[in-house]
Amino acid sequence: MEAESSMNHQVWEFLLSGGFFMLLIVICSFIAMSVTFHRFLSLRRQAILPDDVVEAIEQSDGSFKKGDFTSLTALLTTDHSVLARLSRQVLSPEHDNREEASEAVEALAREEVMKMQSGLAVLEVVITIAPLLGLLGTVSGLVSVFATFGAAGAEIPDPSILAAGIAKALNTTIGGLAVAVPTVVAHSYLSKRIEGMAVRMEVLMAKLLHAYYRYGGGSFQVAGEDAVESENGDNG
Repeated sequence: MEAESSMNHQVWEFLLSGGFFMLLIVICSFIAMSVTFHRFLSLRRQAILPDDVVEAIEQSDGSFKKGDFTSLTALLTTDHSVLARLSRQVLSPEHDNREEASEAVEALAREEVMKMQSGLAVLEVVITIAPLLGLLGTVSGLVSVFATFGAAGAEIPDPSILAAGIAKALNTTIGGLAVAVPTVVAHSYLSKRIEGMAVRMEVLMAKLLHAYYRYGGGSFQVAGEDAVESENGDNG
């Protein structure tokens, strides 16, 4: 218990030693942690590339070849993932040909990727300014230390006091780097994750476009609706 209390006291003293600049660094750390946590939740595989939708698109060529359109559209209608939204754009009856559908999907995909990347710019700012704030705090502390000894006149300053003042001034540099390093790691991981998901979605959309327009395109929409109406009529 005493060891824990001593550790907490040391951490508190470390934070207080940096003054105003350490406060800014702490704020940067909270912002970085919040953005990183939010991005990790938003970039869950189930929210972007759910396995059932991926599997359905992978098998879409065979499904369309058999004339099975309704099962895929039913899945895409109930799913709210990014992949499902892109797939609905592919199968939209608003497009007259494959080129129009491809352009619409590309535009929507760019918008979705931008949403996935939201927050990364904040991490980039933290990566840049946290070490600079640390350096600024250190320089400010060193100026105060040397100004104090300069005011002493001809008296020889105590080396231990000088060393302690310099060490205290360096705390903000340590704090800035301690925030920037894990933020760099988080930013790199999230960027690579988004890039990988974007490439995977591009491949799947190309596969779905090929399968959809290879076996008739918009005619599946009509066939599917007719089949449903016919089935409802028979049941009636």
